[in-house]
Amino acid sequence: IDINFDVNIEKELEKDIKFVNEVMIVSKDLHHEVSRSLNNNEFPIIIGGDHSTAIGSVSAAVDYAKADISIIWVDAHLDIHTDKTTPSGNIHGMPLSICIGNCSKEFDIGNYKLNPKNIFYIGARSYEEEEINYVKNQGINIYYDYDVENMGIENVINDVLSKITTKYVHISFDLDIIKDDEFPAVNVGIQKRYIEGYGVSLTDTKKCLELLIKNTNLISMDFVEYNPLLDTDNSCKLIIKDLLNLINNTLKNTGLLN
Repeated sequence: IDINFDVNIEKELEKDIKFVNEVMIVSKDLHHEVSRSLNNNEFPIIIGGDHSTAIGSVSAAVDYAKADISIIWVDAHLDIHTDKTTPSGNIHGMPLSICIGNCSKEFDIGNYKLNPKNIFYIGARSYEEEEINYVKNQGINIYYDYDVENMGIENVINDVLSKITTKYVHISFDLDIIKDDEFPAVNVGIQKRYIEGYGVSLTDTKKCLELLIKNTNLISMDFVEYNPLLDTDNSCKLIIKDLLNLINNTLKNTGLLN
């Protein structure tokens, strides 16, 4: 199912928080579709756009699980700004805070709220002070890109699995976790001010997805952030096809897809 909308871009870019009405309309539509899919015992895979798509998908998964769910955020960014702390005004840096309920009422969505203790970051390398302070203060589990390199991806995943206490799991996968030189078609390289690392190798990224799908009670998944304008030779498109095939085959092998 495709979800589309029209927007006056010039007008929206003048606002402190950009595209609020449009993003929330799409998020509520997506929440409805993901909820319908989950209630029909289907496995929804949400392919974005930017990571604001997780507002609808994660909130739907949280509602379905009655908050008994862990969110594994495989991403270079923390995406846990609020509408008060965001330096850019871009909502794709706020989806987790919105699902937690830390933003203004105009961002309210779903019936249940995400417990921040049930967030697991893998591959983090780009964030602002307000975000990392919140993550540390809440005791949120975070594994940086250098943790993957130093510990090994298998050990990182085993550590994550040992700490999950919820019935269900949702994976939110952002392509910008991958090393810049292996997958340049993402926006993380445009703004380098907050980047502290270089990303996770494509090999480790594939292993990460495969291990998580095989070893968690997964009910839904995001796949986001490809920017075709930065894919000058279409090499990243081929990587995406390879990753989606890996996800599809692993889901089938585990019985999550027919």
